[in-house]
Amino acid sequence: MKFVKLFLFSIIALSVFNCAELFQNDKKDNNDALFALLLNAGCTVTDVSSPVNGRKIDFTSCRGDANAALAGSGFSSSSVSLSGGLVGTGSSSTVYSTASSLSSLGGDKKASIEIVYVLSQGDSSIDAILPSTTNLSGPGFHIMPTSVNKLSVLGSNSAFGNPAPTPWASSVSAEKTLCLEVHEESGAAHVFGWAMSCATADRNAYQFSDDGVTANFGGDRIGLRIDKATIKSITIYTTTIGTAGSFQ
Repeated sequence: MKFVKLFLFSIIALSVFNCAELFQNDKKDNNDALFALLLNAGCTVTDVSSPVNGRKIDFTSCRGDANAALAGSGFSSSSVSLSGGLVGTGSSSTVYSTASSLSSLGGDKKASIEIVYVLSQGDSSIDAILPSTTNLSGPGFHIMPTSVNKLSVLGSNSAFGNPAPTPWASSVSAEKTLCLEVHEESGAAHVFGWAMSCATADRNAYQFSDDGVTANFGGDRIGLRIDKATIKSITIYTTTIGTAGSFQ
């Protein structure tokens, strides 16, 4: 009888030991998998020098979990995914740069970007806020399928007028590139840009522009609100592009 009890006790102890070891191995494997996922997450980031110095983030090359990949590339994100680019599905799909993203010229705030994107349907849009606070407040651009409006205080958008953009072919299911810049001038915003890449833009002649735009300049980031659209890449410049008009 004693032998049987000893035998049963040994079997139970061995089973508990094996289960504990298996649990520890599973936990280690899970931790290793998570570490590998975070280690491999990221997007391709390259330095550019044309027309000025900047940093291009290619969202088509991102790897791993969307939030981890974007965090590794210098962005905080909410309700976005990665599928051939940075995909947003509504007004809650947002990203913003986690570090100051201003271009440098004069004492007031200025920000410059190039954005390559595709809209999904007729009511799709992208808000590019520059410079932006972390809650996506600031001046910028409301991008639509065939045109772009300016963003002012409280996120309201209205048509450009000095000059207004010439409507372009629809960017629904078609890739489009815009070069966008905002300058703080006497407490208001000078918002302008080109419907082309920054490298090919005439830096002394804007295709759409308005100054004296009421805006909040409380931030120093780049913010994006992505409503049923895909952003292929964004280039954030460290030097201003536009040379026309009065700069402070």
